[in-house]
Amino acid sequence: MSESESELPLVSIVTPTYNQAAFLPETIETVLAQDYPRIEHIVIDDGSTDNTREILSSYGDRFIWESHANRGQTPTINKGWQRSRGDIITWLNSDDTYLPGAVSKAVAYFQEHPDVDIVYGDTLLTEADGTPIERMIAPEFSYRALVANCHNPIPQPSAFIRRRVMEDIGLLDPHYYYFMDWDFWLRAGIRHSFAYFPELLSTYRLHEESKTVAQAVKAAPELEYMYRKFFATPDLPAEIRRLEKESMMNMFFTTGGYYLNGGDRKAARRMARKALQARPATVVLPGVAHKFLYCLFGGQPFYQNSKKAYHRVKTSLGKT
Repeated sequence: MSESESELPLVSIVTPTYNQAAFLPETIETVLAQDYPRIEHIVIDDGSTDNTREILSSYGDRFIWESHANRGQTPTINKGWQRSRGDIITWLNSDDTYLPGAVSKAVAYFQEHPDVDIVYGDTLLTEADGTPIERMIAPEFSYRALVANCHNPIPQPSAFIRRRVMEDIGLLDPHYYYFMDWDFWLRAGIRHSFAYFPELLSTYRLHEESKTVAQAVKAAPELEYMYRKFFATPDLPAEIRRLEKESMMNMFFTTGGYYLNGGDRKAARRMARKALQARPATVVLPGVAHKFLYCLFGGQPFYQNSKKAYHRVKTSLGKT
């Protein structure tokens, strides 16, 4: 490593893995293939029962790895972060990959924008076998929108974080199994700046074991917990606290969608009622009415007809 390269910031990438031997080698190879010269890759096997240890052993000392008894993804990432030394940190799950030049592009952005604490780009959704599905284009970051819309626009594999953020707000919250990244963004946004840049940095693999694909009903209570916890934060800025009713309404609609996708229509209807209780006067707004009807009747013929009516109203409003 040249003297100029040694002055570059160290980037620490933590990869937690559990029984994903089918995908792990590709993840590792995409980190090893990065053209950035200062990467600390820490792979932690979270008690796998497949041949993960054999795969990791085959790489010798090309990266740091260890195996421990199963404790869950979030505590495993935290363990890696605590052991890391990088000025920039992130995690890359063992079924996702980096595209060529991803780390260099992220570091370059940080160097050009010293006031930015978290930067993210786009990710490519793929099938289980790696076949591309579509590029998920993230929007420009708005902390207000992140809170109020109850929608996480940040593709985690394409996000990089300055270490000072973790030192300020702490590690990932081990309570979360699904939304540890979303919770981290909410907490970080109170005092730290985010930026989006339109670079394709990673791939995000969709397969049967993906948490976001397989376990929607289990995710819903965690989302409600996250928003209640967030608005109990004592140091929220006044302009963010004023968003509480709108945010809670959208959170209930979102959890209703999770329940509906998981086949629990009764719970979805309960969330629809809670959403309107949060902001009852908004039911006359087409967008709110659409979400309400979706939670109540999604997948049923009545809903399909109401959806068509909603789009007609939306189109007519757009012409006025």
